[in-house]
Amino acid sequence: MNLEAELFSLQDSNSKLVAALHEANANVEQWKKQLAAYQEETERLREQVADLEAHGGHGPSDLLKDELTQSLGELEALLKAKDKEIHILQSKKTEYHDIEHDRDQAIHRLQEMEMRNAELERRVQNSEQSLSNSLDERDRMDGEVQRAIEILDIKIFDLNDLRQSLFKLISK
Repeated sequence: MNLEAELFSLQDSNSKLVAALHEANANVEQWKKQLAAYQEETERLREQVADLEAHGGHGPSDLLKDELTQSLGELEALLKAKDKEIHILQSKKTEYHDIEHDRDQAIHRLQEMEMRNAELERRVQNSEQSLSNSLDERDRMDGEVQRAIEILDIKIFDLNDLRQSLFKLISK
């Protein structure tokens, strides 16, 4: 029962982990797309900043440069955060595989225990049958011994009568 409970618990955990893994994989794909878009945006903004710096006073005002630099910084921070999330999800994926491996081992142990239990039950049944046969044989032998004792008692009684009769005959 304990192994079955462990199996059901592992199956439940496995189901939850599979769902979480699928969700995480979907999120990773979505974040990869966002990451690529952010990288393109960052590159575009860098090029704009480089162009603005190269043209000096011919381009937009310093305020626009500051906004672009701030936007570039925010995108880079967001890019780093998304990279961190991707790494976290990849580590969770590794943990999932470890848990799945543990579940498979528990299922294998449960199957081995069930096979061993079936073998032990078969051996117990054989032993019970052998015991029953031995008890039947002992009862039969007890009956035969009782009959032999009764016959011997009669023979001893008859011999005793014969001895007494012979003694009386000799005494006369």
